[in-house]
Amino acid sequence: MSVDLSLIIPNNCSSLRDKDGAKKCFEETIERVIKYFRGRKQFVTEIIINQEEIDDEEAGIYETIEYSFSIPLLNITAYMHAGFWDIWINARYSGYFYPYEIDTNGFPRIWPRENCFNTLLVFGCKEGWVCDEYHSWNSNIDENESTFEEWMAYGESQEDSMVHEFNVMDFADVDPYNNKWPNYKCKYHDSFKEYHEKLSFYKKKFPEYNILTIDEPLDGFLFVSKDENLYLLNIETGERFTDFPIDYCRNNFNGAGFQIFRGEKSAFFNKAGKQLTDFRVGDFSWEWDSRENHILDKIITDLATGTKFLLDGTPYVENDKKG
Repeated sequence: MSVDLSLIIPNNCSSLRDKDGAKKCFEETIERVIKYFRGRKQFVTEIIINQEEIDDEEAGIYETIEYSFSIPLLNITAYMHAGFWDIWINARYSGYFYPYEIDTNGFPRIWPRENCFNTLLVFGCKEGWVCDEYHSWNSNIDENESTFEEWMAYGESQEDSMVHEFNVMDFADVDPYNNKWPNYKCKYHDSFKEYHEKLSFYKKKFPEYNILTIDEPLDGFLFVSKDENLYLLNIETGERFTDFPIDYCRNNFNGAGFQIFRGEKSAFFNKAGKQLTDFRVGDFSWEWDSRENHILDKIITDLATGTKFLLDGTPYVENDKKG
C-alpha cells in the first residue's frame, strides 16, 4: 500500500467556516502565484471553492468544505486548511528518502524534495514541513478549525507526533539493490539548505534573470523570467531552450514529458528535451503502455489528431511486442 507525501506550509486562515476570511486567504495566495509567473493566469488551474451541506441516508447531514487549486508546471494540488496548506506533490512519502543521483556539490538528489523546494519558491516560503498522509489529509486533524501548532503537535503518541529535522546526508547511503533501506520518521522540518545555496549561486551566475524554478520542468535548466518574458535557461551554458518567450508550461504527465505553449499553440517534449510534435492547437494526455513487455512505458496521445507516440517520438503500434 502506497502512502502519500504532503508538503505542509503555514497560512493565516483561522477557520474555513469564516467564508470571508477563508476566501480572502485563498484568493490572495492564488494572486501571488499568478504574479510569480508574471501574470499568466493559466499557471493556476482547477480552482475549487466549495462549501455545502450534504444529506446522506447513512452518514446523515454533514458539511463539506474545499478550497484547492493546481499548478500543472509542478504537478501539485494545494488544499487550504485552517492553519496550513496541505500540498500534494504526487509522490509517495517514502520517495522523499530515496536519492537517485549525486549533484555537482556531492549532495544526494531526491526528486520529491526538489519539487517541494520549487513549490516553496512559488508560495514565497523558505522552509517547509513534510509528512505522510496519516499526519495530513488522512488524519483526525480538524481541517476546518485547526491551527498550524495543532498540526505540529498531532500524533497517536509522543513519539509519533515529533517533528524531526531533515538531513539529506542521513539517506546518502540508501541503496535498495544492496538492501540498504531508509529509516525515516513520519514528520520532518526541512530548511532546504542545499537548495538555497544552489539558488544563491544561480542568481549570481545569471543576475539578469529572475529564477522561478530549478530543474523543473526540464533537468539541467532553470525556469526564469526576464522583464515580463519566461524562458528555460541551460544551467551550464546560459543558453535559452527556445528562441522565443514561453507563454505557459505544463508538466503534469507523470514524468513522461512537458508541454510548452507559444500563444494558443503548444508542442510536447520528452524529459530529455527532445521535441516530439510541432506547435499546434490542442492538448495532450498520457497513459501506461499495457502491451506485453511494455508495462513500464508510457504513451502520449496528441488529442488534436488522435495520434499516439512513445517517449522517443516513435509511433505507438498496438500489436507491437518488445523483445
